[in-house]
Amino acid sequence: MRTRSILITGASRGLGAALAHAYAAAGVDLILTARSEEALASVCSDCRSSGAKVSCIPLDLTSEASIDEALAEIKLIGLPDLLIANAGVYSGRQANGMLEPRAEQNQQLSVNLLGTIQFLDQCAQGMKDRGSGHLVLISSLAAIQPQPDSPAYSASKAGLAFWGRSMAEDLADHGVQISIVYPGHIESQQTEMQVGALPGLMPAPRAAEIIRQGIDKKRARIIFPRHLYWLILVSNLLPGWLRRRVNRPFRYHVARDDRPE
Repeated sequence: MRTRSILITGASRGLGAALAHAYAAAGVDLILTARSEEALASVCSDCRSSGAKVSCIPLDLTSEASIDEALAEIKLIGLPDLLIANAGVYSGRQANGMLEPRAEQNQQLSVNLLGTIQFLDQCAQGMKDRGSGHLVLISSLAAIQPQPDSPAYSASKAGLAFWGRSMAEDLADHGVQISIVYPGHIESQQTEMQVGALPGLMPAPRAAEIIRQGIDKKRARIIFPRHLYWLILVSNLLPGWLRRRVNRPFRYHVARDDRPE
């Protein structure tokens, strides 16, 4: 049986680490990237213990030089069969009621959208030239129901989803599939900073398993939790004033003073 090659960005913690652990097994080549090299090294070590062959590549999606260096290393290793674009950052309203500071807005757009697209462009072209491949983009339910307390995050995830949808038809003609994942809240350092409601909060390993099942079934869209998705669809049918009243208990802010290290 041919070895399966899987690349996961943002694999040092949270959902990315859970996905790496879910796929780590004998006969699998993992290419794991992240900005935090120390945390990434720990995940890589765990995955090797599970029998996978693992390559660790530093990647800072805010740096064109880092993106180019990572792509060059991936080219030497070999383009993966499956690429999961998971890397992302999150911010939201401040405790004083102000929205995300400009620096945090820029970082979210750089990492979640612009840097990710720059990285994916060349990988998608390589898969297209090869005639096979599967790109999986981790978006968010915030791309379906924009969050009033995290507009830049919502915009970045919606942009990534629409980029994937735009690319899907062209790539399909060349044997390359795109799946877009729209998850709800997943336990992470990011959710630890969120002060307020976290409906449908899910452990990262459970979310990784749902995503893996959707990938195995080659679904174009992987959306969960389903009950929250249906509530979003119903809420969008309500008049604006009523929707705002219904959503009021779910408002939140991000605690920056106790940000996890």
